[in-house]
Amino acid sequence: MGWAKTISVISFFLLLTATIAWSSASEESEKYLDPAQFNEAVVAPGESISVNISSTSIIGQREYLVMRIVEDGSPLPDVRLILDSEDCEWIEPGFLHVDRQVAADSPQFRTVRVFIPEESGTYVLYNDAEEGNLWLVDDIKAQTMILESSPVTILVMVTGCCIGGPFGIIGMILALIGWRRNSVSAGVNMHAPLMTTDDIYKSLHREQNLEVEADLVPSPFTDVEEKQGFGKVAELEDHKEDGNWENWDNG
Repeated sequence: MGWAKTISVISFFLLLTATIAWSSASEESEKYLDPAQFNEAVVAPGESISVNISSTSIIGQREYLVMRIVEDGSPLPDVRLILDSEDCEWIEPGFLHVDRQVAADSPQFRTVRVFIPEESGTYVLYNDAEEGNLWLVDDIKAQTMILESSPVTILVMVTGCCIGGPFGIIGMILALIGWRRNSVSAGVNMHAPLMTTDDIYKSLHREQNLEVEADLVPSPFTDVEEKQGFGKVAELEDHKEDGNWENWDNG
């Protein structure tokens, strides 16, 4: 249980440090996540715009998010990203593409489409909808700017999460193993202890000694038999003595 407690304390400290670092980093990185301030292009309804797009990044395939402001009754976006008359591949937003709102009084942005360019070049972004502006956002670029602005804080946050989480799981496993061992030991202690070879040998000889002692102890009717026996012996002795007296008297 000692190791389990030590690892659990280390895990708690690392996760607490990561939480504090995340709180500090989130305040500094909010501005970089605002599509209104950091974006590749903004296109009005019924218009188009040219934009230079890179297909790769230091972490692999690059994705470009098309976002719009969330409003009641907003129509679905009708957007295209074209390179040399060929449409760029795209996917529907997933659960990781959450809505963004920097402050309570700022607009809320929602991802409506994710483009995955296969090659770098100058693309044309079309907004075919009748209303609503669209923002093309490069998330990789925003994350790079966040890392450059507060590298130490991000490093502490990532380290705390990557190490503190597994340490917490290991501590829980060790605590469970220790608890099960203690419960098994307590169950064994409730029963009689197992006899060793010496105990069996001593017990066997103790029983033999008791049997010998039982043979030496007289039975309940021994007194009667002994009295009868003593009487016979006394009579025989008296007869012998009488005979001897007569012989002595007769000279």
